[in-house]
Amino acid sequence: MNENKNILVFCDGFNAPSYNPRVRYFCDFFLKKDWEISIVAEKFEDEKLIPKKAKILTLPYYKHKTGFLSKIEWFFKFVINLCFDHKGTFFYKKTINFIENKKIDLVLCSAFYSFPLTTASKTADYLNVPLIVDMRDMPEQVPNNNHLIQHKIPPIFGKSITKLYQKRHLSRRNKVLKSAAHITTISAWHANLLKKYNDNISLIFNGFDENIFIPDVQKTEHFVISFFGRFYDEKLRNPSIFFSALKNLEKKQEINTKNIVVQWFVDEKTKKIVSQYAEKLDVLKFMQFKNLISPEKVPLAMNKSSILLLVENDENQKAYGIFGTKIFEYIGVNRPVLCTPDNKGNLAEILKEIDCGLVSSDATEIENFVLEKYAEWQKNGFTKGTVSEENRKNFSRKNGAEILEKILLEQRTKTASLKEQRQVCVNFNRKSKI
Repeated sequence: MNENKNILVFCDGFNAPSYNPRVRYFCDFFLKKDWEISIVAEKFEDEKLIPKKAKILTLPYYKHKTGFLSKIEWFFKFVINLCFDHKGTFFYKKTINFIENKKIDLVLCSAFYSFPLTTASKTADYLNVPLIVDMRDMPEQVPNNNHLIQHKIPPIFGKSITKLYQKRHLSRRNKVLKSAAHITTISAWHANLLKKYNDNISLIFNGFDENIFIPDVQKTEHFVISFFGRFYDEKLRNPSIFFSALKNLEKKQEINTKNIVVQWFVDEKTKKIVSQYAEKLDVLKFMQFKNLISPEKVPLAMNKSSILLLVENDENQKAYGIFGTKIFEYIGVNRPVLCTPDNKGNLAEILKEIDCGLVSSDATEIENFVLEKYAEWQKNGFTKGTVSEENRKNFSRKNGAEILEKILLEQRTKTASLKEQRQVCVNFNRKSKI
């Protein structure tokens, strides 16, 4: 089939801290391969991030962003969506108008909950084309579900309402998963869970954009340990062991505030959580908080770091398959990585396998790692990454996009073949009646 390849993409908005780089890369990759891309997404902050040449529909679901009216509107729509899929239906109706007179071969939906899955499923049914689902984060990964609802519910109702909310949305999500032609996802843990709903599963790591995250050693005036991202829940991110190691080094007079700084490129919620941990362990003096930065500034900030910090959940906390985009970007720039604590999960195993730095729950090991890298920085003015180029390239987004394109082309060919078979049957039946 040499005619144009057309795909309709549903996704959430390109918002901070990561700006949905997975979807943006896939779209850019397909556009360069002469696919025609149409995107439907909730309204987002910076429309400069829209992939060039893509046709896009962005819709604000909430009219009020701040103030008392925003809370009233949110609560009203929250209750409506508990009863029925109002948001999905709202976007579906707008989507049908958007795609009028457009040729669509496939529908791709990248999601982590029921939205925009239900909209994508209804649209695929309307067009009679395959639906490919790209599942990212899932509620089953985390130790609690407090982060699922945007605003706080009064404690007396909170648990029961959150439980009902999750039950309704998971039911909607699972119904779509069962009907999808193919599902892609980000970790082995995700893939195993999704096999409950669909046998056609492929693993595509989040990966890093090989055009942006390039090793570029930078000499710096200070030894800098940097963290990028968010703490959605203090139980999912625990820096206590790292902070204990810092305190021990300070007591031994190995480090002080003049020769080491820990930078946090985070939002206000994360700043508050980190500050509480740091104050408790008396290392707040080493912390330097910065705002989340735009995507184009991230690679340089990473390359200027002597160590890139990855804070994970404790082994005894029930959290699974957490593969944030940032870790792959860390691999992309190939800076030394400190991952703590070591929760023995899939991510920890991969980091150890590719030898990207240190994965540990031992404060002494962390102290030694920091001192080793500090000595290297004193000598050279920078630190070197330890990931081989072969291993680094294995986690590029290009690899993932090529896997996804193969899946899309197979589904497109299969659909075209079925349509041809149906047409042959129709023509045969017509001849039989003559």
